[in-house]
Amino acid sequence: MNAPIPPRKTPPAIQLLPVWRPWLRLAHLLVGLSTLLLAATGWLVAGSPSLAEGAADLHQLAAAALVAGLAIRLLLFFTGDLTERLDALVPKRGELRIIGATARFYLALGRAPLPRWYAHNPLWKLPYLLLYIALAVEAASGLLRTEHPILWGFYLPNVHAWWFPVILWIVAGHIVAVVLHDLKGRTADVSAIIHGSRLFHVDRSALQQPVEQFVPPDLPTGC
Repeated sequence: MNAPIPPRKTPPAIQLLPVWRPWLRLAHLLVGLSTLLLAATGWLVAGSPSLAEGAADLHQLAAAALVAGLAIRLLLFFTGDLTERLDALVPKRGELRIIGATARFYLALGRAPLPRWYAHNPLWKLPYLLLYIALAVEAASGLLRTEHPILWGFYLPNVHAWWFPVILWIVAGHIVAVVLHDLKGRTADVSAIIHGSRLFHVDRSALQQPVEQFVPPDLPTGC
């Protein structure tokens, strides 16, 4: 007698769910573009005398955009939803497995499986928090260093110069990481920060739930 044929599993489906709200995306846009422009114009001011004056004007405009983006993000840290608050950038104990698996994904250059998470990448939470601190220090030291070069015993031009490579390394790592996610992990993290929704692989049975009630399986909520 032939053994019964086991039922076929329902193939997973892809669900596009809203994660990033408009104000957070605006803050990300302002901070991201202004940081890149500040890096470029800062290099021109220091290394290209013929372009220094025009670059300095652009540097000031970019600094204003950065301050605006940081102000929005700071407000969201305390008034935003669960994915926007400061607590969302603090890794949770239950995320250690995801952090380890994500590290293996990076070390294998995308040949290892990329784990799933809901909003912020758990491995990048502390670097993101450090980046916001570094950008705030960079903005403050840049605004004050001309009229108050020494503050609380710190020489602000040196402070400004010291944090610059820290910011560049974090930003460069972030860009490489999200591109690697999309290329090898088959996510849509690059476009997600534009339209606000992320891709999740779910069972088709879960799609019967309303979007407002749906939480992707095996994912930490609220962070």
